[in-house]
Amino acid sequence: MHKVRMRRLFLQLIILLGGMNVAFGQYDAQFSQYWMAMGYYNPAVAGNTDNINLFALHRQQWIGIEGAPKSFFVSADMPLTFGKTTHGVGVVGFTETIGLFQNTHVSAQYAYKKKLFGGILSIGIQAGMVNQSFDGTKVDIPESEFHTGTDEGIPNTKVEAMVLDLNAGIYYSHKDFYAGIASTHISEPELALTENVYSYIGRAYNLTGGYNIQLRNPLYELQPSVFMKTDMQSFQTDITARLVYNKMFNGGLSWRVNESVVLSIGALIGGFQVGYAYDFPTSAILKGSTGSHELMIRYKLKLTKTKTGKNKHKSVRIL
Repeated sequence: MHKVRMRRLFLQLIILLGGMNVAFGQYDAQFSQYWMAMGYYNPAVAGNTDNINLFALHRQQWIGIEGAPKSFFVSADMPLTFGKTTHGVGVVGFTETIGLFQNTHVSAQYAYKKKLFGGILSIGIQAGMVNQSFDGTKVDIPESEFHTGTDEGIPNTKVEAMVLDLNAGIYYSHKDFYAGIASTHISEPELALTENVYSYIGRAYNLTGGYNIQLRNPLYELQPSVFMKTDMQSFQTDITARLVYNKMFNGGLSWRVNESVVLSIGALIGGFQVGYAYDFPTSAILKGSTGSHELMIRYKLKLTKTKTGKNKHKSVRIL
């Protein structure tokens, strides 16, 4: 009965989020393989497995549109045990170019973990620096009687600024399901690119949930999930269904509400997990773009532990 109730609650969550309209203009990147890149959105995910995880993801958005976003995200995380308490630590790096702007983030993550109701409750924080640059040397202002050659609001040199950035989140994982909520850019940083030009990063929120449904054939598992992020001005929602075969191969279909349909495939081979996603636009973007591509890879290093019962990490065995 417990599993039946959880499935009903999860389906209600999908319906609720799926009914929301989607708009654009948010600062945080939208990764199609969000279930793998959750460390970008929620620091509580750090150390959520028994392995050292090394992760990389590259996204090329809106092929065919000049200046479209290009994103690259990397992370590393691992669990730690001190006495009877469990923790997670991680580092993340992110860079994205959009037009003449480039945003770069480097941060450290910490998560405190507690066993709860047969699963693990994790509370995480993230602190780091965000750097934003603008290449004003590439600004092209048409020469005509209707245009001015200079504008105080548009730098004509390469300018940049750096500020502190803070994230926090909560994540609960169980063998049958997971759920998380987080807030990014809590400090709402403002970057002074010049004396007259400022850039503002607004606070944002994200919510995710997923369920593992074992089918009659034990080789197959259905994994529905949902992901939503918002800056309280606009919303983006992904609804996904993935089918996993023999815990090694998977394929899925996602609907990014009012924006695109996403096809994804992946494989787990030894310590490596790879995945690819293609976004087919369903909005007006289709007139100028053939879609978006996303490629990710993760490598896990198993941690060996002492046999004293204290669950301390003793050494790392390289596979």
